Amino acid sequence: MDLPEILTRLEKLEDAFLSGLQDVRSIKGEIQKQSNGNATLEGLLDAEEVAKLLGVDVAYVYSQARSKKIPSIKLGKYRKFSPLQLRKWIDRKNSA
Repeated sequence: MDLPEILTRLEKLEDAFLSGLQDVRSIKGEIQKQSNGNATLEGLLDAEEVAKLLGVDVAYVYSQARSKKIPSIKLGKYRKFSPLQLRKWIDRKNSA
């Protein structure tokens, strides 16, 4: 295996790790909300709303969500986006 292949594999592993970490943080946050007795369900955004907020094309949002680069929630055939998770994702992107 040559160096470019190794780097590609490492990038994929890093993406998977970050996605898993994001899920853990999300679940942790939900548990903390419920344990405080302040459990509320936030309104979810659709891809069109996210695209408008980010100033990108809807197809780009779907592509990034499918590859788990933008946090999303799959509800049947629909893909929805948590405003809280999007904010955390943007904050991480800005601090990187």
